[in-house]
Amino acid sequence: LNNLSEMEREFEERLKETCPEVKRVASYALLGAYDFLHIIEAPDAYSAAKAALILNSFGTTTTQTLTAIPFKKFTELVETI
Repeated sequence: LNNLSEMEREFEERLKETCPEVKRVASYALLGAYDFLHIIEAPDAYSAAKAALILNSFGTTTTQTLTAIPFKKFTELVETI
């Protein structure tokens, strides 16, 4: 836990250097099955995977990447069917 602030700073620096197109929206500490949740906006799956790999490079996490569709766009998609 002592290195948590340092890891946070390093992650932010590496994300900006390596993936300037990726925006970190929010990060949360969780209680339960998962310890942390990082929400990012990325232009594509490749950029999202790269950001996840940066997190994994700290050796203390595993990641699960989920693609999200804004509800309004999803509703518009449903209406086309």
